[in-house]
Amino acid sequence: MATQYSISTGAMTYVATTAKTAIELPSSASAGITVIGMELMFGMAAASSALVEWGTYTATSTGTTVTPLKYGTGQGVAMNSGTVKVNCTVEPTVFTVGTLPSWRIPLPGMYSILYPQGREFFQPASVNRALRITMAAVGTAPGNEVRVNLYVEQ
Repeated sequence: MATQYSISTGAMTYVATTAKTAIELPSSASAGITVIGMELMFGMAAASSALVEWGTYTATSTGTTVTPLKYGTGQGVAMNSGTVKVNCTVEPTVFTVGTLPSWRIPLPGMYSILYPQGREFFQPASVNRALRITMAAVGTAPGNEVRVNLYVEQ
């Protein structure tokens, strides 16, 4: 059984119409990563929307380095990945969506995405992926708080 990991951003604040990378998830040269699900939580005081995009990048950004935490029943070795970052304050270089998934979602709310078994979002070895969010509008703090929990297997 694959080992499951959780990556959490904690509370992030946003500026309206400015793209911000929530999670950088680079795979190592020797192992891919499978995204099995995610939760997106938006604390908004008024109705709005957010664009959530998966993309690739060529050079890492400035963000908080985190260690993915193991959870679930398969508690194997530490995750084999590049440096995972959350809540980026400077965007990664050359972010490209291409044909990767993206969503425009209504706010406020909490969205939970669990990919069906066999249809998970796979990331091959040596690929730099990031999850980026662009808010259409934001409220005043803490109304503009965003949290993302990403669940992966390896």
